[in-house]
Amino acid sequence: MYNDFIQQVFNRYYPVDKSSLTQLIALAEIQHLKKGELVLPIGKTSKHIYLLYQGAIVSYYINNEGNAYHKNIFLEGDFVGSTVSALTSTPSKFALEAIEEATVICFKYDAYKSLLKEKADMQLFYIAYLEKNWVIDKEQREIDIVLREATDRYIDFITLHPQIETRIPLHYIASHLGITPTQLSRIRKKIKKTS
Repeated sequence: MYNDFIQQVFNRYYPVDKSSLTQLIALAEIQHLKKGELVLPIGKTSKHIYLLYQGAIVSYYINNEGNAYHKNIFLEGDFVGSTVSALTSTPSKFALEAIEEATVICFKYDAYKSLLKEKADMQLFYIAYLEKNWVIDKEQREIDIVLREATDRYIDFITLHPQIETRIPLHYIASHLGITPTQLSRIRKKIKKTS
């Protein structure tokens, strides 16, 4: 069950050889998280990378006034972790919290990184993953926040993730879209009136 899921997610970016997949699966540990459980607290150095099998996890910062800013929402099939913290062995500037009961496939970062170094197919996977998530998607999100109307961003988000509003509290969605909960409420009311 988990093995097929791992293969499916990795192959979404690049076709990984069976031998690499076998080594990857050997590194995997399954963890079950309760709602509200922290995967990574602010200030703790990340030593793992997670693949979200089931549930939802959010990342958030806390500013000097104590307000939380929700950076990302992670759903099934997403990689979860603080890459900067793991790469630089420094404390994470954000937290990762399960906002639903969740199951994650956990890889120790050092072992995972060693596998990346020794396997060419894993290197190509990693390049494809970085390009998709940290270049193409990140740039598009930044452009959308500046140039596109909040209503359009919201419609695209719920189209891409049907039923997300029944799973994720609206203030997380608002923050993820770069708007206030009040703005999101107005957008949702406007859409309901027109539909």
